[in-house]
Amino acid sequence: MKTSLSVTTLNEESTIDWLLTAISEQFVLPDEIIIVDGGSTDKTVKKIKRWQQNHELGQIIRLFPKKGNRSIGRNFAVSKARHEWIAFTDAGCLPYQDWLQVLLRTQRETSADVVAGYYQGLPQTRFEEAVVPYVLVMPHRVNQKNFLAASRSMLIRKSMFRKLGGFDKTLNHNEDFAFANKLKQAKVPMAFAADALVGWLPRQNLRDFWQMIHRFAFGDIQAKIVRPKVVLIFTRYLIFLGLLTWMIIIGELRQTGSFFPLLISLYLLWAVMKNKRYVPHGWLWLPVLQVTSDLAVMLGSLTGAYFLIKRTKSST
Repeated sequence: MKTSLSVTTLNEESTIDWLLTAISEQFVLPDEIIIVDGGSTDKTVKKIKRWQQNHELGQIIRLFPKKGNRSIGRNFAVSKARHEWIAFTDAGCLPYQDWLQVLLRTQRETSADVVAGYYQGLPQTRFEEAVVPYVLVMPHRVNQKNFLAASRSMLIRKSMFRKLGGFDKTLNHNEDFAFANKLKQAKVPMAFAADALVGWLPRQNLRDFWQMIHRFAFGDIQAKIVRPKVVLIFTRYLIFLGLLTWMIIIGELRQTGSFFPLLISLYLLWAVMKNKRYVPHGWLWLPVLQVTSDLAVMLGSLTGAYFLIKRTKSST
């Protein structure tokens, strides 16, 4: 199976060497690596060209500049691909040595048009360890029949990709989630390869974590996707504010002073207990990340809704 590997980059000078090293160590190499750079202003392109000149892997690297978001970059990469099978991963990820081998083997065994690989966090600090369950799908939540393919670990038939119109070029965030839902709605034959692993590098500080969650939430609404867990977050806080307002109105301020700290404490304890199995060392960060992610999701969703309404009005 001739395979083209697609990677998009934008200011990835700190991670691109790791990614290309991981690709060079694959048990099965792709037949070509198409890297589309969206306009890096750091040393990303320089480092890629150095690989082209000084490494054996460079013989199969094809580098293209293409201004635009990741959707535009990935669609452009597929348009340049010489082979029928397209593998996707992201800068900032590290494919395990048998990653591509497992994706291809799963496709041969299932004849699926799409193979979704899996991913693991690669935390270096306690904070990063706590970030992982807030971003990745943890093993106990994986449903192999309904698992959605993500661009960090996926194999797809090019003809199917083109038939579905590729990634939505108007989406700057969560474009792969929107594409995965498109695959699901079209009932495209898909398979899940739990052992086709890529490692993911978590955000290193609270500000970057906030920005990532806010971007995800904004992107969902931009793509007209409302996740059940987002509805649940809004419901929790509306109930909390409703109870607080009601108790103030009826004049039960004394009970408010004792009841709500208890309620908040139980919520933060739940934040620890639900993920502590995956965060043995950084679990003290879990309450902080729970509240941070809640607020980022709600603000990102509201901002996305405002953007969507504004765009709809301008188009009419």
